[in-house]
Amino acid sequence: MVLALLLFCKASAIPYPDIDASLDELVLRNAGYTNIGSILWNVFRCLGIRASQHTVRLVLKAIDGDGVLMRQRHRLTRRRYTSNGPSFCIHVDGYDKLKPFGISVHGGIDGFSRKILWLKATSSNKNPRIVAGHFLEYLKTSKRVPRVVRMDAGTENVIVERIQIALRSFHADSMAGHRSVSIGRSTANQKIEMLWSFLMQNFTTFWRNLF
Repeated sequence: MVLALLLFCKASAIPYPDIDASLDELVLRNAGYTNIGSILWNVFRCLGIRASQHTVRLVLKAIDGDGVLMRQRHRLTRRRYTSNGPSFCIHVDGYDKLKPFGISVHGGIDGFSRKILWLKATSSNKNPRIVAGHFLEYLKTSKRVPRVVRMDAGTENVIVERIQIALRSFHADSMAGHRSVSIGRSTANQKIEMLWSFLMQNFTTFWRNLF
């Protein structure tokens, strides 16, 4: 931690004790490990420091190298995913990495073909009406109803859930009605999370580091 912070402090003209105290107070005391990276980013922003993602990773590794190594060992763990065909299951989710810049992204992807069904940048991806508008626009354009919609349990999805259940209520298959909606953790929503990973690597990281 010392070397990475000293080099960064020298380049940023920020006293080392100020950053060290902030990290100890805001990161190490109460933060869950999955939130440390985001909190580090916010610590630097509060101190008026424009830190690149690479710098945040260096500091995170310096804070707890053992923890970083443990996560890297599990990085390539793969879950098995199956889909019966196009429009069998679509995955919807929001992307929040650009929210500090006033951009909220919401997307949908076909689980079988990985085709991007929509990718919208608006003022909010938490407003149920806006999210439902994206879903309805897709239904009108494709003229089909997916067999299953995979989403997380956030309140932004309540209208999409009701629309999907209503449209599938009179179907006779084994996944009709309430079974046509699959709700789980956002991090386990594999296909859409792959899209966000690709988006971060090829697009959003550049703009986050620039601003």
